[in-house]
Amino acid sequence: RFKRSAANAQPPPAAAGGGGNMAMFQTLSGIVSSTTDASQRMDKFSELVKKLVGDHSIPQLKELVDCMLAEESTFALFARPVLQQVAEQMDKLKNGEIRELALHTLDKLRGRVVSFEEEDFVIRELLSEVYQAEGGWSDAAKCLAAINLETGTRCRTPLQKAEKYVKIAELYLEDDDAVSADTFCTRAAMVMHEVQDVPLQLRFRVCHARILDSKRKFLDAASKYCDLSQETFGGQICEGDLLQLLKCAVTCAILAPAGPQRSRILALLCKDERIRSVDHFEILQKMFLERLIHGSEVQKFEESLLPHQKASLADGQTVLERAVLQHNVLAASRVYKNMRLPDLGLLLEVPAERAEKIAAKMIAEQRLDGFIDQNSGIIHFSVGDENLQQWDRHIRNVCNQVNSVLAKVKDQSAMRDA
Repeated sequence: RFKRSAANAQPPPAAAGGGGNMAMFQTLSGIVSSTTDASQRMDKFSELVKKLVGDHSIPQLKELVDCMLAEESTFALFARPVLQQVAEQMDKLKNGEIRELALHTLDKLRGRVVSFEEEDFVIRELLSEVYQAEGGWSDAAKCLAAINLETGTRCRTPLQKAEKYVKIAELYLEDDDAVSADTFCTRAAMVMHEVQDVPLQLRFRVCHARILDSKRKFLDAASKYCDLSQETFGGQICEGDLLQLLKCAVTCAILAPAGPQRSRILALLCKDERIRSVDHFEILQKMFLERLIHGSEVQKFEESLLPHQKASLADGQTVLERAVLQHNVLAASRVYKNMRLPDLGLLLEVPAERAEKIAAKMIAEQRLDGFIDQNSGIIHFSVGDENLQQWDRHIRNVCNQVNSVLAKVKDQSAMRDA
């Protein structure tokens, strides 16, 4: 029934495991027994932490953590403020020392994070920075991803949540892990509407475009990059970054499947005043003007591609090969009304059978107007008068707008009659 004081307390099992831990236990007990004033005790604990950090004594710091977090520890009352001191002083250590101490502390905190949320947050941020300095992007992302931002006792603002989720997504993208990046980009999207920070909004949108790029959805990625490159953001983004986004848009547009949607993006890019200063403008211009592109012309462009952009598809061809072949089929349809399949293969620099498969797929997906006569081995291209088609589209748009105005007039008239 007598209360045990820290001065004459027996070390817990965790502290009794070795001479080093026993020495640390006695040091801490001496601090507690030296005074009854809580603030003076904390001052001495702080001095101890600063001395151990200054001496780069990682084993003793680990012993300190063990004593504070031991089962039925007699220092439980001081555990949180002492660990807070350790977390705050940790950035004064070397990277290797931070990693060793941080991993040890996080292991001891496992299952008890609810009581040490802020300390866990600070330590994980420091450990993530160490991993980033070493190029361990996925480890850095996983370290930050373990922080509880949603259900913790401390309320995080939408800005804090969004910044962390975007950072985690960016780290995963550095390792080409688009699936994990997409998970955290989606979480960021849930709070981004409450964030007014322009640079963070840009990072989020760039992150989304990069995910589409990594998933080889080049048409959507080109559209996102193109939109971003043409926004000024009130002068908050430097011209060099916008030019880099324009370069990404060009790359994705070249790799995108040929068709009407890509033609619209190519038109937008070619209207940009800065486009001539971007690498690979010549290939982009040829695609926009629907001119034939030979294999030797894309070699330099292929060297500039990222690993996921060089990946082979199910049929064995690369994304670039597919894009160039489909473009050349489309270019041929603008020059010829019909041609023999062997001649088409010769033009595309592939066997006739492969040329037929490429053209048939494009026709089936309504990206190419025409039909293939397999009996005669001839492909027929349906090329209408582009001027007349454009005139028809203008008339259709005007009629739709007139109908919209009439509908609004009727609605207003009905409201007045009522």
